[in-house]
Amino acid sequence: MAVKSQIIRLLKELNTGIYEKEEILALALLTAVAGESLFLLGPPGVGKSLIARRLKYAFKQGRAFEYLMSRFSTPDEIFGPLSIAKLKDADKYERITQGYLPEASVVFLDEIWKAGPSIQNALLTVLNEKLYRNGEQEIPIPMKLLIAASNEMPLPGQGLEALWDRFLVRLPVDGINDPEHFRAMITLPRSFDTSTHDPVPEEQKITDPVYEGWSRGIDAITLPDHVFQVLWFIKSQGTRNLGEGEPAEPDLPPPQEALQQKSDRRWRKIVRLLRTSAFLNDRKQVDLMDCFLVKHCLWNDPSTLTAATRLVHEAIEQQGYSAALDFTGLREELRALQSEITRETRRIEDTRAEVLRLITPDYYRIISDDSPERYIKKQDFEGLSAEAQTLPLYVRQRLASGYLHRNRSAQLQKGAGTFSIQVDGIEQDMETLMSRQGSAQVSQGGGPFQLVVDGRECTLDTMPTGDKRRISRKPVPAQERAWDTRIQGFLDYTAGMKRRLAQHEKQGYKHLRVNLFVPPALASLVESHIARTYKELDKLEVEIREIQHAYKTLTDEAVSLR
Repeated sequence: MAVKSQIIRLLKELNTGIYEKEEILALALLTAVAGESLFLLGPPGVGKSLIARRLKYAFKQGRAFEYLMSRFSTPDEIFGPLSIAKLKDADKYERITQGYLPEASVVFLDEIWKAGPSIQNALLTVLNEKLYRNGEQEIPIPMKLLIAASNEMPLPGQGLEALWDRFLVRLPVDGINDPEHFRAMITLPRSFDTSTHDPVPEEQKITDPVYEGWSRGIDAITLPDHVFQVLWFIKSQGTRNLGEGEPAEPDLPPPQEALQQKSDRRWRKIVRLLRTSAFLNDRKQVDLMDCFLVKHCLWNDPSTLTAATRLVHEAIEQQGYSAALDFTGLREELRALQSEITRETRRIEDTRAEVLRLITPDYYRIISDDSPERYIKKQDFEGLSAEAQTLPLYVRQRLASGYLHRNRSAQLQKGAGTFSIQVDGIEQDMETLMSRQGSAQVSQGGGPFQLVVDGRECTLDTMPTGDKRRISRKPVPAQERAWDTRIQGFLDYTAGMKRRLAQHEKQGYKHLRVNLFVPPALASLVESHIARTYKELDKLEVEIREIQHAYKTLTDEAVSLR
């Protein structure tokens, strides 16, 4: 019989007479098969101890041990009383463990945080290594699962962090919410005791040889790359500030708070849990649905459960199957090809330049902020030398607009900048300058259109000439064939991605909604992720074909950009 069929029947029997605890019982059985521990958080009377008592019936000859902790509890009450005979006759400090935790298959410790330091220290080794030190011996214990419960969280600063970290799976437990389930529960006959009733037929119970065989089978379950990327994404969020640059949501802790102090040992145990889920679902590798279980292993406080859930969902939606598809690398190669095509087939020819503007009939206009418009003859400007010369300046005649009238002479020489001149070396106000008669010193400046007039920098009026053109050239046949080969390589890669995704889809959709330990509604997140990945691939293929179409339709031409 397939393992999954056996687990389905077993869970059905375990849930007999118990209401709205199907998911918790399933996760408790999963945790037990994985060999890990479970913490239940909830108020008294919601069935925490019932889950532990019922779970012992999943194992053949299963023995249960339960104890309500108090601050007065002693190790004798948990691990067994001291053997007086051994102490007296052999001078050995050993406990009588029969009927106590070291010989139980399923252990339930209520109000765990009230245990004293001596009990806590002994539990650390029991939980992590499944060993109990009894006198001089370290004995392996048959415990499949330890369930701890409390109606409160461990208080900070009490030294409980190490013990809290040992509980891999953490589940909140509530009372019954559905009215029909509530009616059925309160009307159960008094003779039906859910705590002591064994609903599991002997042939369906898990034997020790079967349990050990399953453990070996779990070790053989593989962890595919896309699942690893999801786990790495979740882990990496604990090392950076996720809320940086994002508005804070009220009453919602940042995701990194759900990931504080997660050890490498804990991540190894998380993967063991996921592999167990895959094995019990009759699969040979972990899939994305199993990854939803990680949220039960992350939260440190009920207030961070929402953040942990959000983070796991985000990881599955953003990573998932698409993490194995190298979108980033492909886009970088496409950009490199596009740059090469542009470099080989297009160039910009820029013949634009500034030249002096001629004013009718052949004058250049001098622009100055502190003087009226003045003009210099073209031939005078072209005849300037490095030495100052005395040359006439001209202004527009007020009564005959459009004609220039000789105003005065000035000392002219080249300015320090392009298209500038200097007029005389003496600063004068505008009224004096306009009325001045006589000559001025004028000299050629340091550039082709530079002029110094009266020692003051002035700019000559210019205008643009020439144009800017984009010149396209059709690629030679050999170059086009080389690009075609690269384009086909890109398309083959995306087609391979789609085939790979289709294979995941074909295999994945068969079991997305029938995972024994994950609600089927969460399958929609995986399905939407696959659909978005398909769209991303389609978009990439369109971009690739557009690049090819662009260089195949190129012609030799020049286009003005003015």
